[in-house]
Amino acid sequence: MKKVVVSMILIFGAILVFQFVGCGPKKEVLTTPIDKTALEKPKDYVGSKRCAECHDKIYYTWKSTKHPYKISEPNEKTVVGDFWTHNTLEIKDKRDGQQKIVAKMIEKNGKYYVETFADKDKMKEFEIVYNIGGIWKQRYITKFPNGALQVLPVQWNIKTREWVDYHGLKEHTPGDGKFWSDSQRTWQRNCAKCHVTGFKMNFKDEKYNSTWVDNGAACEACHGPGSHHVNVEDIKKLGTIFNPAKFHDDRRTNMVCGSCHSRGKSMDKKFGYPNTYQVGDELTFHYVFVTPEKDKNRFWPNGSSKSHHQQFIDYSRSEMYAKGVKCWACHDPHKPSAGNASSLRLTGNVLCLSCHGNISGSKNMAHNLHTRINCQACHMPMMAKSATPGDIASHTLFAIQPTATEKFGDGDVTKQPNSCILCHYHKNTPVEKLISEYNKMKKDYETYKYSKIN
Repeated sequence: MKKVVVSMILIFGAILVFQFVGCGPKKEVLTTPIDKTALEKPKDYVGSKRCAECHDKIYYTWKSTKHPYKISEPNEKTVVGDFWTHNTLEIKDKRDGQQKIVAKMIEKNGKYYVETFADKDKMKEFEIVYNIGGIWKQRYITKFPNGALQVLPVQWNIKTREWVDYHGLKEHTPGDGKFWSDSQRTWQRNCAKCHVTGFKMNFKDEKYNSTWVDNGAACEACHGPGSHHVNVEDIKKLGTIFNPAKFHDDRRTNMVCGSCHSRGKSMDKKFGYPNTYQVGDELTFHYVFVTPEKDKNRFWPNGSSKSHHQQFIDYSRSEMYAKGVKCWACHDPHKPSAGNASSLRLTGNVLCLSCHGNISGSKNMAHNLHTRINCQACHMPMMAKSATPGDIASHTLFAIQPTATEKFGDGDVTKQPNSCILCHYHKNTPVEKLISEYNKMKKDYETYKYSKIN
């Protein structure tokens, strides 16, 4: 009897093993074999899918952020501009001073085209090979016979659902070096390294054969080329890749983000991005930042940015930057967050209060008066422009007082806005009254502080 029981137990166990192991799905082997010869060569880019073989969770959450989609191939899911109904751009053409259609957007058999001027002759159709963006606005790239990728002169603004002129038709004429089709305006020379990862321009004999490994800002855009990292054993991997979160120099870790979230020129002034920069470098040795003195159109009179991709320029002026606070203390580069558009780790005041625990009564009475307003409304006013005015926040972290409008804008909020007038409650309040209330608040608070001391 005992033998029968033991036999039945063994048979039952074998069935379970067979069912859950033998007949179960085989685990897919994702790891690419190690190539030890790679270590004998300079570091090169391998692409984010190779990173995903070990870091799959990070890879798939990163795919849900905006970083991978700085450019995309045009199709029915990626094109957001209206190529069918409101598909023309009409402006006053500088060439002859006439109001007329200067661009027409067309979709034919699943392909997308922009019909516009490339020179002084008649309009021509240009096929779109890549989209740029698609959150605030969308621009489009075409390819010339010599391989040059040119950004077409139209932009679709998503909030207002309209086509607007982008660098070329209204302000400039062909051959002035600033027209969209001029050779100086190639995407490869002005935009590429921040739109894709692992970019190689490959320019020879006036022809481009440019390549890259990933669209958008992928893993190696922030961590550096990974060919050594993926071809060594685990124990040696840490020394083969750059991890900003573990680097000792706070400034240079923030510069990883700043290499794209800033505006300027390469040291030789030939590129619109720091073409020689590698993650971990001192960015200022590779890039000359635009400044209010050099380009007043990009800044408000108080020095805050008017234009997009200048967040690092703003932030480098802040007290938080000086104290070593990293960009990713607020933003999570690896995953989106519910309830906000900027991959913030927390939303609303909760994010600020996670570090600034008790601000009541600190510095000035404003923190006591504005109990129902979020911190960002004052300290990160929506003053910069990506597609439409005020769709990008200031990153200096300074609350811009109404006195700034009086000092820098002669009282005109269109010349110098302040945090107060960008609030719904105060948007129609005269600046003089705001200044009066602000000065009264300061006086009352000083009296309050004095009474507490004595």
